[in-house]
Amino acid sequence: MYKIFVYGTLKSEYLQNKLLGHTLESYDARLEGYSINTGEKYFNVLPNVGGCVNGRVLLVDKKDMLYIDQWEVIPMYMKAEVEVHSKHGYERAYIYIKKDKEEKINLQDSVENMCNNEDLEGTIDEFEGARDMEFPVCDIYLNYPIDIKACDFSKIEKKQDIFTEKVKDIIKDKEFSFLGYEYLTYQSAEKQINVRVSLYCISDDKNAILSVMLPVSTCNPTKLWEKSSTEKLEVEGRGFAEYLDSKYNIKVLDEPKIIIFSSGEIDESKRIEVFSVEEDIGKNSNISKLANTDISKIDDMQIFASENVKIEIPNNFEVCYADRLKSLIQTLSV
Repeated sequence: MYKIFVYGTLKSEYLQNKLLGHTLESYDARLEGYSINTGEKYFNVLPNVGGCVNGRVLLVDKKDMLYIDQWEVIPMYMKAEVEVHSKHGYERAYIYIKKDKEEKINLQDSVENMCNNEDLEGTIDEFEGARDMEFPVCDIYLNYPIDIKACDFSKIEKKQDIFTEKVKDIIKDKEFSFLGYEYLTYQSAEKQINVRVSLYCISDDKNAILSVMLPVSTCNPTKLWEKSSTEKLEVEGRGFAEYLDSKYNIKVLDEPKIIIFSSGEIDESKRIEVFSVEEDIGKNSNISKLANTDISKIDDMQIFASENVKIEIPNNFEVCYADRLKSLIQTLSV
């Protein structure tokens, strides 16, 4: 069982029911040395000497934690551990803190509302109706090969964040840069899917990859893979490749490879479904064999792979995204 200190939307039992199918056991607690920033649409906490945030501690299991991560738009918000005071005394709990700089700041210690979204229940309903529930919660990566000769990397604004710093400690011969966030859209059945992604560039003197990262993705992996393979992903009404060229001066060479890093077992039919996308575009045969051959050669993970697809199912799917990323860094850098 895990503990999360909450102070905003996660206090809502309506959200808990929609997100998890049940409400959570909780109790009052306070976080000293912080205040609530109410300046933006959704609240966040910031360090503030003398501040004290009144909130609640939620008791969650691992599955619930990952569903909550989806709502918190990991990695826009990241989990950190803090010390809170409750009826049990001082105790450690996770808290969601915004990864990037605040745009507006208005610090308060006590608030009656949970956010500045006047239609919170409508937003919750829309979120609950759009997320995929066929697959376990997955981290998804689309890795596009980049034409390094056609890109002027000196003109690309490359940023550093907590992930790029972490990678530097592991990979010494490649540059790993954060480009920014985008909203990908595609048509699925009779509705449009919108998904927020993080863009990272991994490069050395000879090769470069654009990694489109979707931690705890809410979209269906098969549908995303199908749309990316048939060039039907869009940003702001333009094809994704065209958008990358115009905004980031990045030219992709080919369709991406996909990595699906799953929090639980993906059954055979779903694995076949993912691999069958390649068959539809003439890339592979013998789909059933690919989807049922574990090539990991280790006890703590299953890996099913083809030329352009890799499904990784670890025995231990870490609850913190930054910890999970460690096990993927080498894969992403290839």
